[in-house]
Amino acid sequence: MNRRTKVYVLILIWLAIFLQLIINASIDREKRMVEQVMSEDINNLALGTVKAYSYYGSDYISVPSRESMVKNLAKKLGINSGYEVTSKKDEQIKNEVTTLNKYGQQADTQIKVITLYTTDKYEQPTYENYILVEINLKGSNGTTAYEFKEKLKNIYAELGMEANTNIYLLSQEKGELIDSELDAYIDRFLEETGAVEVDRTEFDDVICIYGYSNDIDEFVYQNNERVNVNIAFSYDASEDITYIHRAIPFVDKSF
Repeated sequence: MNRRTKVYVLILIWLAIFLQLIINASIDREKRMVEQVMSEDINNLALGTVKAYSYYGSDYISVPSRESMVKNLAKKLGINSGYEVTSKKDEQIKNEVTTLNKYGQQADTQIKVITLYTTDKYEQPTYENYILVEINLKGSNGTTAYEFKEKLKNIYAELGMEANTNIYLLSQEKGELIDSELDAYIDRFLEETGAVEVDRTEFDDVICIYGYSNDIDEFVYQNNERVNVNIAFSYDASEDITYIHRAIPFVDKSF
């Protein structure tokens, strides 16, 4: 190996190291950012939810196989007993769903394997399979949502899938927040996520803001705009409580 080749190889090695450092810094930044946002108002947390889903091939999966799959997924999450498994089939559209439910004091977990019946252009039967996991973390346990997101992504990766994930946090404040308080929540949320506001919806007692951050890989489209952070407020006059909904990339709960 001549001197020029050695220098070239050395440059490539340093470039690879530099790129890896950038990637690691980006991952660490997102982790810190999400943990900070999701740990705000810890004393007022009501719920933290993490969801993951992915496409899982086009072969038909039998009921015993789906039941085995949800049990194995539960085991990977540390759930070995105390759950219920059910399988249902919609005879009209021929879709099949196997669901595992585990209810606990700290969290409720639901795992689904869904087989959707379709037909190809020749009217021959085909199938689409999906795996969905939803973990509802109660109270202050919601601050661990990011940790569960990473765990779920790793579990899906072990199965050869890339999981789409969503983190949602619900907190509450007594009384109806005034405009300056709402603005403070919104500004802080956008600042901490490194996001810019791209859309806003207001109706009745609900305010919903969508933003986009370059620090977060996943995104969805809202009115043809990329969004990956979402904060919303809903006021319940009967309870005199303002509910604060935060999510990455979007709020997928009704409010």
